[in-house]
Amino acid sequence: MNAATQSSETKLPETSVHKHGCLFMIGRVLKWLGIGLVTLLILGFAFQTVASAADKRKYAPRGQLYNSDGHQMHLYCVGEGSPAVILEAGGYAESLWWVRVQAQLAEHTKVCAYDRAGMGWSEPASSPRDPVTIVGELHTLLNEAGIQPPYVLAGHSYGAILVRVFAHHYPADVSGLVLVDSGLVRPAHFSSDAEFRDWKSGNDVLQALLWGMTRFGVMRLIGSGDFSSWGYPADVVPELVALHSSNQAFDTYYAEGFPARPALQDASAAALNFGALPLAVLWAGKQPPLSSADTQLFEQAKTEIAAYSSNSTSRDVAGADHGSILGTEVYAQQVSDAVLQVIDAAQTGKPLAP
Repeated sequence: MNAATQSSETKLPETSVHKHGCLFMIGRVLKWLGIGLVTLLILGFAFQTVASAADKRKYAPRGQLYNSDGHQMHLYCVGEGSPAVILEAGGYAESLWWVRVQAQLAEHTKVCAYDRAGMGWSEPASSPRDPVTIVGELHTLLNEAGIQPPYVLAGHSYGAILVRVFAHHYPADVSGLVLVDSGLVRPAHFSSDAEFRDWKSGNDVLQALLWGMTRFGVMRLIGSGDFSSWGYPADVVPELVALHSSNQAFDTYYAEGFPARPALQDASAAALNFGALPLAVLWAGKQPPLSSADTQLFEQAKTEIAAYSSNSTSRDVAGADHGSILGTEVYAQQVSDAVLQVIDAAQTGKPLAP
């Protein structure tokens, strides 16, 4: 065998060399991408851990901590007068969302904002996060703090459902309600456990993404844009972001909105009739884009909610959206005015203007 023949027999085909070279390069790229991703996750986790610890040192509770059913809950009261106004935050929200409304109302009466267990400055609770348990904890908290009933309750979003549930369970303690861009949980129930599990598993994909964004610090990086665009005071925005970005806040939001969903429907369905209790219902003038069918359901829901009392008023806050209705001063003032109107109706017995 001559040298030329031997060379041709041992030389690999060029296509094989090219193929193996491409696979090698792809493998290297994937390897370094994997290393980069793991590095980013480690850095994000460390950032979230360090920033959360710094937040606790920097932002002390604005109010007082009281024992409620075995855990510490945060209540912040300002102003003097009666009836006291109790402010209930929405889902995935803390007492500080009410900062503008609370300051405005404090000029007229006592006004208290609180954090549900696991939100804001309140300790998490081991009990289920269903509405009946939650309003029971609020009732205990107000008793512990010595806040005398009857109260005017104002709730935003999910919190608007909770104040209805509170009024249903403790009617003697409530002299009026204000519902601000209320959550629209309908009385309809899941027909079976399987239907609920299907609904929950379908939503859990997005919630897993939000869980990851929270644990690795992404929510902390993007949160200030929302609060700033909603009109909150610039000096309060970092504090809002800190409270909203904690792991505890996400875990509580999830527990309230997903495992407890059937209980939320049950509680909402039971809290629909308040006789002639003064009731003000405010809606953000700017709602998310809806299909024609959903628009019809939304308008129907607005009519239904206004009918929960025979003494009610319902109106839109032009220009406001779901966040700015509390965050922007001029919109917050309209919420405060509605609360004062309910107080006046409760004290004088005069009907609310439609």
